[in-house]
Amino acid sequence: MDNTDTHSNPGARKSRANWLLRIVLLIALAVLGACIFDFQTKPLLITGPMVQLPHDGGLSVVWEMKGDWMVNGAVQVSGTDGLEKTVGTSGGASPGKQRFQVAIEDVKPGATYTYTLVNRGWFRDVPVAGPFTVTTPPLPGKSFRFACFGDSGSGSNSQAELAELIASKKPDVVIHTGDLIYPAGDINDYRPKFFEPYKDLITSCFFMPSLGNHDCATQRGAPFLEVFDLPQNGPKGIPRERNYWFDYGDARFVALDSNDIFPAGVITALDRKEKVGPWLREVLKGAGGRWKFVYFHHPFYTHSKHAAEGAAYMKESYVDIFEECGVDVVFTGHNHLYERTAPIRKDQVMPEGQGVVYVVSGAGGAERYAKRPNPPAYLRVAVDDVFSFTLVELSATRFELKQINESDAVIDTYAIEKTGTSMAGKAQSD
Repeated sequence: MDNTDTHSNPGARKSRANWLLRIVLLIALAVLGACIFDFQTKPLLITGPMVQLPHDGGLSVVWEMKGDWMVNGAVQVSGTDGLEKTVGTSGGASPGKQRFQVAIEDVKPGATYTYTLVNRGWFRDVPVAGPFTVTTPPLPGKSFRFACFGDSGSGSNSQAELAELIASKKPDVVIHTGDLIYPAGDINDYRPKFFEPYKDLITSCFFMPSLGNHDCATQRGAPFLEVFDLPQNGPKGIPRERNYWFDYGDARFVALDSNDIFPAGVITALDRKEKVGPWLREVLKGAGGRWKFVYFHHPFYTHSKHAAEGAAYMKESYVDIFEECGVDVVFTGHNHLYERTAPIRKDQVMPEGQGVVYVVSGAGGAERYAKRPNPPAYLRVAVDDVFSFTLVELSATRFELKQINESDAVIDTYAIEKTGTSMAGKAQSD
């Protein structure tokens, strides 16, 4: 037996130290290699990010990216309130193109946060896009700005130019009156006709659309429902996210699906009467003293030469509810121009503050439609020769609308003053 004491043998000690050094070096090289692999194989951002689902204490971020190796998206969030966290999805990593939808909760109202899209690798989170900023919905009593437009997704230069102008106004919210994607709402058209034109808008502005007839032309709107993350608080018995509502500051917004089951929608006349109508009445009455805005695609107060098929069904189903519940303004699209009515109740022109005002904001970038001659008494403004969008500054007591054309010129202004919590007010128009 060899009783040599290795502790007293310098050669043995040196040999063991060399082996330990080799092991440490191998581990270090493996870690370094994994970090380099994580960085060099980071996924490619395909669409987004887009902020969605504004609600009390939270929001969501939606994006799509593609990679040959590990694709495992997450969002790094930080704020001046001290919030620092990384939020991911529950699924594991896998190669290919993937859509990510991450909920960010426990944020403060009216606070601005910075977020970065990352890919979770073996040893580190690799930045993919950002940083971006988003401001969460404010509490009532704080003013904010929202934009409205529709009939935009043509892929034209006019759409792109108007999109850039809208983004420059920095709205907090956009409500869209439908027809995001021409000609038929195909999923493959969303990148060139929605995500690319509005990339500078949707990273920080909550984009809340309603369904247009062209959006429904593919699988009755299935691609639209796949792309967006919308509130799932619509009427029971109707597919989710086609009708929904959300609060933002001093306003309650309600999006309706105006597409009848024939030719491409899912809602029948009986659905509107027995499911959507009662839900709509309850949602509007629950708004309290907030401003009440409803938006959908097909207008029933319009003087365009273009037909508004299905609008008569919408009017029959909902106009009494709008008037009963004190809706302030209804926004629609479909006809590719701008129109604003006087306050209307029971088809009669009313004094300011005593009826519902109807705005058609459908000049968002697709080919424009002409207005008809001899306008009806209810029509206050009609502009059919320019592309335009609606911009509203809103506080608890004042609604101030500007219609802005592609040259950044104001083509209409309109204001409503609200006294206390009463829905009646004094309006001014120019």
